Amino acid sequence: MTKTHRSMRIVVIGAGIMGLASALELVEDGHEVRVLETAPAPGGLAGSFDFDGTRVEKFYHFICGSDHVYFKWLRRLGLAQRLRWRRTGMAMYWGARLHPFGDPMSLLRFAPLSMTSRVRYGVHVLWARRRKDWKALEDVPAREWLLRGEGEEPYRVIWEPLLRQKFGEEADRISAAWIWSRIHRLGSSRRGFFQEWLGFVEGGGSQAVVDALTGAVRSRGAAIQCETAVEEIFLENGLVVGVRAAGKDYPADALLSTIPLPILVDIGRNLPEDYRRAATDLGNIGVRCIVLKTRQPLTPYFWINVNDDQLPIMGLIEYTNLNPPDAFGGHSLIYSPQYVSSKDAQYRRNAEEVCQETLEAVKEIRPEFDRSSVVGYRVFRAPYAQPVCPVGFSRRLAPIRTPVANLVAGDTSHLLPHDRSISDSLALAERLIAAMREVVAERRKRIA
Repeated sequence: MTKTHRSMRIVVIGAGIMGLASALELVEDGHEVRVLETAPAPGGLAGSFDFDGTRVEKFYHFICGSDHVYFKWLRRLGLAQRLRWRRTGMAMYWGARLHPFGDPMSLLRFAPLSMTSRVRYGVHVLWARRRKDWKALEDVPAREWLLRGEGEEPYRVIWEPLLRQKFGEEADRISAAWIWSRIHRLGSSRRGFFQEWLGFVEGGGSQAVVDALTGAVRSRGAAIQCETAVEEIFLENGLVVGVRAAGKDYPADALLSTIPLPILVDIGRNLPEDYRRAATDLGNIGVRCIVLKTRQPLTPYFWINVNDDQLPIMGLIEYTNLNPPDAFGGHSLIYSPQYVSSKDAQYRRNAEEVCQETLEAVKEIRPEFDRSSVVGYRVFRAPYAQPVCPVGFSRRLAPIRTPVANLVAGDTSHLLPHDRSISDSLALAERLIAAMREVVAERRKRIA
């Protein structure tokens, strides 16, 4: 659309998936759009890095059968033909043994649970997959819901380790809606009862989507400025009039923020106090993730839950059991995330120590593992990666239309009860775009 006197100067903070998708829509609406990003390159949590000559995702991503918003954007970006599906498997490490898990036959053989508990677990998960809505579960604690539906043994073996590893001391406050969302999304990727199929974008994974969005935004005339951290938001008469980023001032008729809300309120020191409190009310946990590159595959599984308090890791994701090793020079890629507060010493732990600890845990899980097969590793961190999802979360969320009339802001807390995914991030971008269009319509009505 040709820019007119009715277009607005809109600054977007953050060049992750949400920011890029929002910028694309707004520039196509005819606005003058500028995206400001702290990192050296666009992408955010969906970005990649150069791993000895091969592009590799910093944090693993996969696609599920219910990711309909993602499918729509892949078609729009001309990437739908690169979507690939692959049968995957999962396992659980418990009691010093690796147990296949995640399909009915594996469940029936799952020795850590009694036969009664296996049946109760299976029936409850099947019922949860068929449930269509989470709202009735929002005010029910996950622990209470799981104990009532499955009993003490499945909760202790399967669910309690997951909740503790993800949320630490917040585990007992987590809403049942969060557990339901995990079950429902993964359940959407089953073909029948026995096969789990997950997807990926061939030829780059999530980086292919980032590149396509970046190219589309820039080709339409919007600016994307990296290594340009926003330091201050300027307000006059209760409205945003601009921002300061990397020492330079940028005027703005409206501001759309996709960065974590705790960072937004830090740079927006003049934002209304009630909003500042709401924006940080739920809490948000950081992640530290190591990526190992090995000459040989570790297991046949895509996902291994490590439900053993004696080991210092919570899971292993063998990404090349989804996106094949041929895409990475014949090497296997293994991710191991650790969710921990960015204020915790574990978050900043030396990368060499993280690698040593992870390899020791891998050796416990797979005694035949040859440490000499590791040809490289990298450690990445994100300070706000996992918003806490307590009972009553939706009533405590900060509004996307903030008290500042021309400031729209959303982050991963607005995905709740769903865990972050690219599909949900794109869906949130659509909500942010709709909110910004309301801002535009209100401004045009005032000046008409």
